[in-house]
Amino acid sequence: MPGVALLHRNRLLAFLSVRVHQMQSVSASNESTQFYFLVILTVEYAFHPFTLIALLLSAEGAVRAWAAFFTDEIIPSLALKVMAVVQERRVLAKREWELGPAIPDLFERIAGQEGELRISSQRHKDGWRLSSTIAVEDEFYEVSQVEDCGGPRPVRYLLRKFPSGRVVRGGYRYEPPQPSTSTGPLPG
Repeated sequence: MPGVALLHRNRLLAFLSVRVHQMQSVSASNESTQFYFLVILTVEYAFHPFTLIALLLSAEGAVRAWAAFFTDEIIPSLALKVMAVVQERRVLAKREWELGPAIPDLFERIAGQEGELRISSQRHKDGWRLSSTIAVEDEFYEVSQVEDCGGPRPVRYLLRKFPSGRVVRGGYRYEPPQPSTSTGPLPG
């Protein structure tokens, strides 16, 4: 475990021996007072930044070893996980900036086919995949097709009426955008 090696390299025992020499007056006291000062010096040592990093790495190593031994699960290193999350957030923020301001979805009922909907969106919907169940206006639909096309709304979802007897997978609710009711200026 790298944390234990860092603690040893950071020389806890050397730190304590220097402090003991600085506190010669305590050496004449009883054992409980000496133990009290040992605890205080250990806490003082523990709050050095390098020691805090070493303790964190030791704890992380112990948790990762426990998980690997008892559950056969690999837990990622905390530092690497934090860096990956930060990078992912930066990529998402850049993608959002490139898409520009959000525009409402284009919601259409496909003529001639009962129970078919088309939703054109500027951004991918979280969790919407093939066979996902979508509730639209209190009726259930299933995502039957996801298309990537160009234009201001590059993502198109085709939904069909949910067949009876099928298992609901990933239920999501969708509120269609309300049509604009503003009439604009009256002609003069």
